[in-house]
Amino acid sequence: MMRRLMILVTMMTAIFAFLPAGFGAPSGEGVENLVVLLTDYGPSDFYVGALEGSIYSANPEARISTITHEVLAFNVAEGSYILAQAARYYPPGAVFAAEVNPGVGTAERSIVVETNDSKLFVGPDNGLFTDVMDELGIASVREITNLNLTGQGRTSITFNGMNVYGPVAAHLAAGTDPSEFGPEIFDPVKLEVLKADIEGQDLAGTVAHVDHWGNLVTNIPQELVERADLSPGDWVEISVGGEKVEAAFATTYGDVPRGEWVAMISLLGRLEIARNMASAAEALGVSAGAEVRVARI
Repeated sequence: MMRRLMILVTMMTAIFAFLPAGFGAPSGEGVENLVVLLTDYGPSDFYVGALEGSIYSANPEARISTITHEVLAFNVAEGSYILAQAARYYPPGAVFAAEVNPGVGTAERSIVVETNDSKLFVGPDNGLFTDVMDELGIASVREITNLNLTGQGRTSITFNGMNVYGPVAAHLAAGTDPSEFGPEIFDPVKLEVLKADIEGQDLAGTVAHVDHWGNLVTNIPQELVERADLSPGDWVEISVGGEKVEAAFATTYGDVPRGEWVAMISLLGRLEIARNMASAAEALGVSAGAEVRVARI
């Protein structure tokens, strides 16, 4: 019996010698060295490369993931929506560096937002993190006042993405505590967005995002659509951007002929206004932030 036990112990020791270090140990609290980018820089200039370079210079172990660099220029509301929708799919510990900033180079604050799901967001205090704070919850917000870790010291800041947000995000991803960058604040800027609601018998809200195909994704959630008792086969009148169109309420774009208007619930559970195989945004001349009203016909 003792001989069999000794053989078993020897075999188990040999097996564990070949397993990866830390096998069977509890996993960490979140991903490390992951920096996620969102900006309105566009794809053609050097700015994206410079931002990534600032991150690697501060943290050579960083891994960079990109949501988009094609937020409509200066459209903070659209950037806020896209950022929050993408951020929900990233793991705890991810650090987001974001810049959509009409006030770049001004005295506007730079902040670090920590959400309740243990993600960090670095960028301007101009409302860009409104949807993140509303949907993921606020654990803390800090103003970035210590620029020593960024390599900028006390020098003038003219392009915050490369000079502040990238390096700060890089250090946070490497494990630097947010408290190292500045004091906690309790008055972050939030966008004043028309809340989705039912007014009388009509649905009211705003265009939260115009996607690549020109579809208008609103901030009207599926729950409100259901409360308004809309179902596939109904027809609605949609008022947006000073224009009015009639659309079928359906389940997918192909439920109407090419070029026809359709209203439906999007992948993310929001009311979407579209034209099958055509651009709703181009036809109406609207962008994110436009007010929307939907009435049953």
